[in-house]
Amino acid sequence: MAACLPGCPLGIDIPGFIRFLREGDTVLALERIKQENPFPAICGRICPAPCEQACVFQSDGNPISIRGLERFAADFGQSKAEKLSLALGGKKVAIIGAGPAGMSASYYLAKMNFSVTIFEAAHEPGGFLRYTVPEFRLPQKVLDEQFSQLKRWGVEIQTDVVFGRTMMTDELFMRGFSAILLATGAGLPIFSDLPGSSLGGVFYDKEFLYRLQAIKKEDALQAARRQMIGGPNTVVIGCGQSAFDAARLIVRLGGKVQVIFEGFEEQAGVDHDILKESREEGIEIHSIKALEMVGDAAGFVQGVKCRKLDIVDGKNGLKLEPSQDKSVILEAQTVIIANGQRPNDLLKNYLPQLKWDNDGSLWADAQSGMTSIDKVFGCGSVVTGGGSVVDAIAGGKAAAQKIIEYLK
Repeated sequence: MAACLPGCPLGIDIPGFIRFLREGDTVLALERIKQENPFPAICGRICPAPCEQACVFQSDGNPISIRGLERFAADFGQSKAEKLSLALGGKKVAIIGAGPAGMSASYYLAKMNFSVTIFEAAHEPGGFLRYTVPEFRLPQKVLDEQFSQLKRWGVEIQTDVVFGRTMMTDELFMRGFSAILLATGAGLPIFSDLPGSSLGGVFYDKEFLYRLQAIKKEDALQAARRQMIGGPNTVVIGCGQSAFDAARLIVRLGGKVQVIFEGFEEQAGVDHDILKESREEGIEIHSIKALEMVGDAAGFVQGVKCRKLDIVDGKNGLKLEPSQDKSVILEAQTVIIANGQRPNDLLKNYLPQLKWDNDGSLWADAQSGMTSIDKVFGCGSVVTGGGSVVDAIAGGKAAAQKIIEYLK
């Protein structure tokens, strides 16, 4: 097999994949991708494409659109019929969390004939893919098809099960599970210390996205107005994919959006295409420092007090420093803060035996993948503290391999 390009944590044979596409064989191209990535339809849409950043092949000065080719193969390539798992008689593994890490682990465990059950706290599986990635980036029907494939492999999915409350480790072991994998993600925001963060109309990025994504049968615009989300002017403080997802969703609700963060454009936490599309949709992007939220007498946000940043020549190159000019106030009836995410405290409260790292992420042994509780493993954002969808899929894949080694 040809060596994969650097940058992809899944180790996909990208040169081989592209060669099959050039030859017009979408079946083999799709099969080559699925050797290392079971969800090309997802990654082909929302992966940050680290492989493109490391691409050594250029076309008019731009890397090959590997993500676009992967999406094409997933949407139009007819996959060969895969052998279904015979996992019903195999050892039982419980996976807590139906996000991308849990999905990935279940796929690789089922392929090795383990009996896999995923327990998910929400009403539907998918984790942040389901509840925080907007429909215009990842259609729900695409995600539904991925879970249909997992079920065809013999994976059982139980929703509305809150691990630590309605389900405990001892109960799972008593039911015959040989191992438990914690893939609960990092769903809580890192709270802001900016004055005014508790004003009405101030949300965190994932919270904002969840409020609208969880609505299935109602009109999103009406729901947003009822929940007092998305006035005429919105300011997003911070960067990263969730910040721009929230901003672009506000635009689709008819609002005007400004994204502000302390950094250069290449530090926005998203690729060039996202920045380009955001600007084309009318979003203003500024390198500016937020000082505080300004509210009215009723306790609702009315604006964000900011200070401009000047580019100065430092010892290690150009950097940004707060300007000496007077501060400015950006009008905003809605403010969305994108500070990053952290794991939920529920596991800490109900499993005090678990060991945690200083940054708040779950500790897992680097070699075995096992947590401080015997037969309980960890993977994904709950261990890493965050990351992209491709990182989560790679983490689930690695955890499945470690569980297989342990149980065999």
